[in-house]
Amino acid sequence: MSSYANPSLAFLALDGDAFRAPAGTPVPPDIFAPSLSGWVPYGGIKAGFTKQVEQQITDLYVWNKREAPYRRKKDAKKPKILFRAVDQGPASALTVLRGGSISAGNGGHEWIEGDEEFFAFIFRVEDGDEAKAFYAQKAEAGPPPEEKYDGEDLDGWDFDLSPLIPDDGSKPLRRWTKSNPFA
Repeated sequence: MSSYANPSLAFLALDGDAFRAPAGTPVPPDIFAPSLSGWVPYGGIKAGFTKQVEQQITDLYVWNKREAPYRRKKDAKKPKILFRAVDQGPASALTVLRGGSISAGNGGHEWIEGDEEFFAFIFRVEDGDEAKAFYAQKAEAGPPPEEKYDGEDLDGWDFDLSPLIPDDGSKPLRRWTKSNPFA
């Protein structure tokens, strides 16, 4: 049996929130605060989210093809966040509409899609005293989400967000935790 395993350093996300704000909105002074001034919360997220990082890696060989590559060429990392919003609140509507609007008329409300739109994004998950948060100062929604009405799942949208390099040149996706594994 391992003498190095430390269950106190592991946690399962039991609760979480997501927020959006205009692109360029700085990270709040306390990213884990119960409410974030200037940020619009998503009303409900289905069981967390997925953070992916794609990166193309190419092995480089010398001209006479030795057994192993002499180096690897790595393209830039491309982070993505995938999640399902299961509410029809303002944050979900703004993300679906891509900078569009909602107009009243004809006995209902017409959802009018806009052009592409950039926005800031925060996603955080918690388990008791432990927590993680991700922040993108500038993000863009991926392909328009499909809407599924099948009677088996919560009505909502599967969002694919790509953090982009902010105008100030900082990292596209930043991460915080409440604990420090190096302390």
